[in-house]
Amino acid sequence: MQLTHPIFIDAEAARVHLEAQRWPHGPNCPHCGNARADRITKMEGKAHRPGLYNCMECREQFTVTVGTVFERSKIPLNKWLLATFLMSSSKKGMSAHQLHRML
Repeated sequence: MQLTHPIFIDAEAARVHLEAQRWPHGPNCPHCGNARADRITKMEGKAHRPGLYNCMECREQFTVTVGTVFERSKIPLNKWLLATFLMSSSKKGMSAHQLHRML
């Protein structure tokens, strides 16, 4: 994977990539564990943010970042994926200041 890959540039592509990694067989609710596709609906429209799902079992809304370290972060998801890629591809580790300079 290269640094010019779309998941490192576009937040929407990063979200789609993370959904494919976390939910290979479709979304499942992190609140109640429901994985039935007929009981989970994707919230679409101008009033909803991209990637929002609604579980009809527990009536909770969720995205792919719920239950992860990316939850409630103000930093875009593509920056998080780029930071994790840079840290994991470094042989000797990386300081926070070095990561700051590279981002």
